[in-house]
Amino acid sequence: MKNNHYRLDKVVILSRHGIRTPLQNTLEFLEQATPFKWPTWQHPYGYLTTRGGALEVYFGHYLSQWLENHGIKPSVTMPEVFVYANSLQRTVATAQFIIAGAYAGYDITVNHKYPIEKMDPIFDPSLRDDSPELKQAVLSDIEETNKAEAIFKNLAPAYEILSDILDYRHSTLYAQYQCPLADIPIKLHFKKNEEPALLGALAIGASAVDAFLLQYYSAFPQEQIAWGRINDLAQWQQIVEIRNQYVNLICHTKTLAKHSATLIINTISDLMQQQNKVNLLVGHDSTIASLLGALNFESYQLPNQFETTPIGGKLALQRFQHSSTGEYFFKAEYIYQSFEQLYNGQVLDANNPPEHFQLKLKDAPLNSDGFYTWKDFEKRLNIYQAK
Repeated sequence: MKNNHYRLDKVVILSRHGIRTPLQNTLEFLEQATPFKWPTWQHPYGYLTTRGGALEVYFGHYLSQWLENHGIKPSVTMPEVFVYANSLQRTVATAQFIIAGAYAGYDITVNHKYPIEKMDPIFDPSLRDDSPELKQAVLSDIEETNKAEAIFKNLAPAYEILSDILDYRHSTLYAQYQCPLADIPIKLHFKKNEEPALLGALAIGASAVDAFLLQYYSAFPQEQIAWGRINDLAQWQQIVEIRNQYVNLICHTKTLAKHSATLIINTISDLMQQQNKVNLLVGHDSTIASLLGALNFESYQLPNQFETTPIGGKLALQRFQHSSTGEYFFKAEYIYQSFEQLYNGQVLDANNPPEHFQLKLKDAPLNSDGFYTWKDFEKRLNIYQAK
């Protein structure tokens, strides 16, 4: 609910790209995990789909209404909107569709640094350092997060469901490993200029779930979504947790989060000093997860959504000014489409808004109106300025 004592002064919206096709390297190894044939898509691997674009138009339309409700309405001469995307088709196209929905007809440039399909370092989780010391710190983080292998124990029922969906026992992968899907050895891939990865059961599970989610969000016929082998939302909730834990361990844990998020945090810090009231950055789930980890946000569970970093979801970092004291305050919200909204391709507007979920900072007090002081958040941004 809007509080009239606080005026939205500036916002940085960090968006994950919209619905895309599966990634080619993912599908290549997933083919070994099942005897079933994976569906073909009408767009190149890793590209934003037509449906994904349409949903981002709806989201953009809603965001313009939300911002206008907070008193931010761009004029024809000064849109006061800055847009920057990773230089991949799915991220640039997502930004273009958001702006088309929000501010069609305005002269707003979608900025990106490189030719399409070249990763921008700001959004790239690839390792800049693969020293033994850094690798050991990462392994210690994973071990600490995964005390007594509690995570894998909790995921055991999810792996059983996923194994049945894939018919893993009749796959070439089973013939190779001769063990349950959950028991395929997990190994940290840690090589300079490449993305870190937890190969084995976690990577296979997370990739398979991602492929099924893309089918679901794309509203494939029911018999084509996971070959018709997912029967209810409870199964979705369990198997998506495999993907959530993968993202958590490889993006959100302390060392990797700081390593990956420094450039995006510096970018956000710089944007907070600029004149533009609205700043849209478009990246990936890894971008959002590492940012939240590096800036020490509390863990969360999003209502009406099984993913912790849902496709097309937007992290809104907001600076407010108090009308009487002039003091600045901070609020962070995850704005995202529910599981149902994505599946049904629903139009978003004031009457059918996306979900809003306020994120909390660790070790920082909220005031009685539900805001943090801006200084508390700014301190976290400034930690990364010298790096």
